[in-house]
Amino acid sequence: MLTFFKHTIFLTALFFSVSLMRAQSADSLFTAANKLYQQEKYIEALDQYQQIEKLELESASLYFNMANIYYRTNQVAPAVYYYEKALKLDPNDQDIKVNLEFANRMILDNIEPIPNSLWENFMEAVILRFTYETWSKIAVSLAFIFALLFLMYHFSYSTAKKRIYFITSILAVIFVTTSLFFAYRNKHYIDNNIEAIIFSPAAQVKNAPTTSSEVYFELHEGTKVLILETLDNWKKIKIADGKMGWIISDNLKEI
Repeated sequence: MLTFFKHTIFLTALFFSVSLMRAQSADSLFTAANKLYQQEKYIEALDQYQQIEKLELESASLYFNMANIYYRTNQVAPAVYYYEKALKLDPNDQDIKVNLEFANRMILDNIEPIPNSLWENFMEAVILRFTYETWSKIAVSLAFIFALLFLMYHFSYSTAKKRIYFITSILAVIFVTTSLFFAYRNKHYIDNNIEAIIFSPAAQVKNAPTTSSEVYFELHEGTKVLILETLDNWKKIKIADGKMGWIISDNLKEI
């Protein structure tokens, strides 16, 4: 038991040491990459950013800067791809939204999206406004407030104050439950709505997952699609106007 305990401590220390070294390495790479970016040495800067990405460290700033380089060098698909990845991590960042809009204008496909339902509009405006991690943190903060209000209610001798603390604690419970529901719905949406970007200059979408099947329509690099199903080397996709079909997996990259 003692040996295991020592081994556990060693592994824990090693994990934190490695994590710290990775973070320090990423910080130095990011600083160097930003300097190169400011000097308009985009290829060198991109190489530094990609080294950070290989460390499996994610940040909206990293993806945003990578997307900017791809946009400036007229690489449509990776520009849209990394703007989308940045937006997933920071869905309220206006700079990301604006730059993504500019990048989308470079896409050849002009797809008219189906109007959203009331629930979809609510999802986008409220539930997807924050990440599920943020909603979870809000729920935890509200739970702490509820506990504090409950204690104040319990130890208060004033009837008026007890009434106020009781009502506000009930409201806190409602807000905690709502935040948890939003966190759950957000996570469920993210897990069940796998999006991807077309990376091939032109990709054929067929009506069946076979090479001999009929071509239904064609998509071009940068277009975002929703992955519905995977079968061998084929993906069943759906685009914004509701059309569905099968495409070879190599033609796209999941966000």
